[in-house]
Amino acid sequence: AAIDYLTKIGMDNVRNHEIELTKYALEKMSKVKGLVIYGPKDSNKQGGVISFNFKDVHPHDVATIVDKNGVAIRSGHHCAQVLMEKLDVPATNRASFYIYTTKQEVDALIDSLEQVAKVFRL
Repeated sequence: AAIDYLTKIGMDNVRNHEIELTKYALEKMSKVKGLVIYGPKDSNKQGGVISFNFKDVHPHDVATIVDKNGVAIRSGHHCAQVLMEKLDVPATNRASFYIYTTKQEVDALIDSLEQVAKVFRL
């Protein structure tokens, strides 16, 4: 069923939607005070995943606040402890986007991240 669904949509359309949402999210996230984005800033050079942190805020605290607003992100090592050591961070947050993600959901993420910045007075 999933293969038929994606075939009907077309993988080029899936990828284009992913690029559009990632670009939109990167633009919005870059304006959130205290937020650090890891990885490429060019949405054409990455998939629909953005890793990020706030300076001096533990990623689990960020995820808890965002979750209370009904937005799901992941926080932790993401099976990449060596990378966390290289970045000199305890963990990161990660937001991901796919064909079913909307701009309104990205906006909800941004609103939640702005709330984090306010709570921690960044």
